[in-house]
Amino acid sequence: MIKKLLLVAAILGGVLTKTKAQVGAALNFDGLNDYVVATGYSAFNEYTVETWVKLNNINDQNIIAGTNSSGPLTSLSHNLRLVGGQFVHALYDGAGKNLASTATVTTGVWYHVAISAKNNNVMKITVNGVETISTFSIGTSWTGLTQFRFGGNAIALGPFNGELDEVRIWNRQLCLAEITNSMNGEIATTATDLIGNYHFNQGVAGANNSGITALTDVSGFNHNGTLTNMALNNTTSNWVSPGAVVSGTTVPPFTSPVVSITGNTLVCSGATTTLTASGATNYDWTSGPTTLTTTSTYVAASNTITTTFSVAGFVNNCRSNIATITVSIAPNPTINIVDAYACSGISYTFNPTGANTYSYSSGSSVITPTANTTVTITGSSSVGCISTKTISVFTQVCGQSGSSLSMDGINDVVNTPVNFNSTTYQNWTYECWAKSPSAPVSNNGYDGPMYGANMGIIWNHGSPSFAGAASVQSSSGTYWEATYGTLLGNTWYHLAATYDGTVLRAYKNGVLTASVTTTGGLANVAGSLMIGRHPTQLHFWEGAIDEARVWTVARTCAEINQNMNTELTGNEAGLKAYYKFNEGIPMGTNTGITSALDATANANTASVISFALTGNSSNYFLGAPFNNSTNPVCLTTSVGEINMNVPFSIYPNPTSSILNIEVKEQTQISILNILGEVVKTETINGASKLDVSDLTTGVYFIQDSKSGKAIKFIKE
Repeated sequence: MIKKLLLVAAILGGVLTKTKAQVGAALNFDGLNDYVVATGYSAFNEYTVETWVKLNNINDQNIIAGTNSSGPLTSLSHNLRLVGGQFVHALYDGAGKNLASTATVTTGVWYHVAISAKNNNVMKITVNGVETISTFSIGTSWTGLTQFRFGGNAIALGPFNGELDEVRIWNRQLCLAEITNSMNGEIATTATDLIGNYHFNQGVAGANNSGITALTDVSGFNHNGTLTNMALNNTTSNWVSPGAVVSGTTVPPFTSPVVSITGNTLVCSGATTTLTASGATNYDWTSGPTTLTTTSTYVAASNTITTTFSVAGFVNNCRSNIATITVSIAPNPTINIVDAYACSGISYTFNPTGANTYSYSSGSSVITPTANTTVTITGSSSVGCISTKTISVFTQVCGQSGSSLSMDGINDVVNTPVNFNSTTYQNWTYECWAKSPSAPVSNNGYDGPMYGANMGIIWNHGSPSFAGAASVQSSSGTYWEATYGTLLGNTWYHLAATYDGTVLRAYKNGVLTASVTTTGGLANVAGSLMIGRHPTQLHFWEGAIDEARVWTVARTCAEINQNMNTELTGNEAGLKAYYKFNEGIPMGTNTGITSALDATANANTASVISFALTGNSSNYFLGAPFNNSTNPVCLTTSVGEINMNVPFSIYPNPTSSILNIEVKEQTQISILNILGEVVKTETINGASKLDVSDLTTGVYFIQDSKSGKAIKFIKE
């Protein structure tokens, strides 16, 4: 009976013992030859290995190590070990690198330990949330790793003697906050970059678990471990309980810092925009700096150019997401407009192109200039990009002429069919309005507004006496010149040259400036009149010409003055060819024009050759500033002969108010300005006084109506 009771007690005791047995929560290693090998891994650019570890002794020993298929005796890195009573992170990057924690280690206590490294950066070790970071950098960590060994090996240190729980392997270097967030519980299954997750919750603590030889990886990568040399029966070299954390206790997912970028997403070329990151304490711009400056190189495309900028943030060394922003680089508009030429006192409208909207420093696109000025035009594109362009507005007094023709001095020429035949005509007159950017010079160039084989209006010449002069070639081959006097740059002049077979005369603005008596009459030289070019040499004139007229008569001073300030009808007697140059629009697009029309019935149509016919050069230009309101009074003597053999005298000269004049007999005198315009008329007998105080300061002429002689005086 007693034996039966003992047997029942034994059975009941076994039942009770079995009932109280606990599910394994950790794995014990006996410090002899136990280990677990987990395969399927590969080398890392960065990694974190973390575990809970409890030591039975503080002998030097390996705890976890990365190794390869050759076994732990030949290869080892990514290693957590205990050396000299301290947890040590060991790594191989071509040389052995070791980083020790300062934590004091005792036996029988659970410690959470994490080791991490990043290529070309630093290595770390964290014990119970206290992080130690290497003061040195590592290179490329060992690339031969194919597996991890839990529980020690025989390289340098002894096998592990203690317990492990919650081993995790990441292919990223975790930050401290992420480690501490998850250390006190289980990550049930997967997490970003978690490639090995071992809970050690298998088997029954202290029971016979010989049938359980695999350590399960629940990360989803199936890096299961194989238990090797483990007894799997009893309290050592077997599943044990409790573990470091309560089995089944999960932790909240770690929330990484979230950063964002703000700033202009449309930047005009050449502008600067600041891109601002927020959500972290410091930032790593992986693409582009915080301040973006675009340059003219972005303007090359006809469309916008986009550039993406990226940034990651850090909070307590925890890296955030990568935020991106796409910035479009928009080209600035190109404002197309050239310098303007406008009539003084008349409205002029700017017509720029290349932008969507415009503003003007003058206040409006319409101005009424009375003097040369500059205007800055600001153009804005459809997206608000801005460019400016400053142009000059040159003004002149405009008369009846519609337009003129501007020549570039390079290759522009108007070829006329007007031929010179001295056997038919000995008397000729050339006249035109002309303006050049520079005064006549004596150089190697031979050019002028109207240049024929035996007669011309010359501007530049190799001989100083022919520069700025009328010229003929007589039958003896001699060239004769009559000067126009001073000719300034950028000034319109009416220039005329007449020849009656003997006398060559030059008129400037209707005033006779010089005359010369020739011998032999006009040379009979073949060739036609060229406008803007020497008739035989490739010398081209730079300037504008208007109202070019060729007459087969030697026009008188009065006849020249009568018509110089007005357009002709074209049927005037003796008018052989007449070019108004009114075919084009001043400074417009005139590329379809190839001819200058002859306004007479003689059909001497001229060819317009090599002109650009766009813009404000080598194109049609504002016409000469003439009108028919006043005409100068002709002087019968040239300017060079003024003050010679005059039948009256004046004094003082210069004068500011009163001019004394003495004549031998009663006559009428006229005071003319330098344009030949009559500004005052008086009848004089004997000695008289003229009040000239109302005249503006300048040069004037007093002309005797009977003799036509004149005296020059200066009004101060």
